[in-house]
Amino acid sequence: MNNVHSVPCDQVLQTLFLYIDHELPSEQEYQIFQFHFQECEGCNEVLIHESAALAFMQNLLRSTCNEQAPQDLQDRIRQQTAALAGQSQVEFFSSTTITNFSFDGTTSIQVTQEFTHEIRHDFTEGE
Repeated sequence: MNNVHSVPCDQVLQTLFLYIDHELPSEQEYQIFQFHFQECEGCNEVLIHESAALAFMQNLLRSTCNEQAPQDLQDRIRQQTAALAGQSQVEFFSSTTITNFSFDGTTSIQVTQEFTHEIRHDFTEGE
């Protein structure tokens, strides 16, 4: 690591794919890493190599994995999605707990109420 770098090379290389995919937590971090790659020849060579390998794999996948799903499958997915949106059941449940306890002859009552909800949908074939 050279004094010019604010981030050590090993840390830069550990997060290389986050940098390539533009998934670093902040724009400031992205700029710090970009400066590092401009100033560090070794890390820049790794960046170029990994970027090229990633682009090659993406192009390969695009050209070989481009089958379209059968029309009946697309129709079933569309129907089930519509059914889910239109027929989902939302149920709300409430439970109450009452607790009595006594301290020094004084009775206290504690009431706890809890609300929950449940979304249910049954996907069956032919729906």
